[in-house]
Amino acid sequence: MRTWIPAAAAALALWAGAAHAGAWEDGYADYQRKDYAAAVAKWRGVAQSGNREAQSLLGIMYAFGQGVPQDYPQAIQWLRMAAAQGEPKAQFKLGSMYANAQGFARDHQRAAMWFTMAAEGGHPSAAKELLKSANELSASDLATAKRLAQTCIKRAFQGCE
Repeated sequence: MRTWIPAAAAALALWAGAAHAGAWEDGYADYQRKDYAAAVAKWRGVAQSGNREAQSLLGIMYAFGQGVPQDYPQAIQWLRMAAAQGEPKAQFKLGSMYANAQGFARDHQRAAMWFTMAAEGGHPSAAKELLKSANELSASDLATAKRLAQTCIKRAFQGCE
């Protein structure tokens, strides 16, 4: 009788994962069709379960008002969750929001910190944006931003703000 319990638990885990995979894929198809409200509805559960890509995309959608009212505090909440898991898209967007004073006071040092992490994570536009922020900073402030980014990376993206 006890042998079926691990098998049932494994089947349940696969089913839950498949449900999230289906919601992710369906949400992505909705997003490609520009049905943003449907994408948000499908991705919310995936994001709440901890999927960093869904968290990042929800944050971006709240930042731009895609399928939801534009809401910077909500965007920041989702982006921070994804960034704390090392998601380069979320780190890049947080950097952009600091650089452009969207939900934050303009802060090129914080922007440079987030762009540094996004660049290290492989985001294709982060290095270019880092250079723009660097042009707004003193050498000392840029060095501080890079040190903060390295500290954040070493701490597995915990306590970065």
